[in-house]
Amino acid sequence: MSERRVIDCEELWARQCRTPDGLRAVREWLRVNGIDPNDVPIRSELVIEDSAFGMVIRYEAYLRTAEGRPFVDPVDPDRAAVGGRTVLLQLAPPADWLTATGGER
Repeated sequence: MSERRVIDCEELWARQCRTPDGLRAVREWLRVNGIDPNDVPIRSELVIEDSAFGMVIRYEAYLRTAEGRPFVDPVDPDRAAVGGRTVLLQLAPPADWLTATGGER
C-alpha cells in the first residue's frame, strides 16, 4: 500500500485562516508547492500520495478563460468549472493540517 494523506481545504481554512499568520502560512505552503492559492476551491481536498514520479499533490483547480477569469461549469451552472491538477510535493504540510491518512484509494 502506498501512503496517502488528505487535507480538507474547508476544514483547513476554518482552522488556520482565522489569523493573518495562519492564512499566510497556508498560502505560502501552496505557493512553495507550485499551487496558486486563488485556484483552489474551498470545498475541495488536497491529496498527497506516492506516484511513479515521487510524492505528488492531486487537487482540483478553477478553470480559467484565456483572460484568466474563472467560468461556470457548462454541466452544472451552479458551480465554477474545475479540473484536476497534479504537482510534485516540494514541502510536506504540517501534520496538524492533515484530515485523513491511509493506504490506496
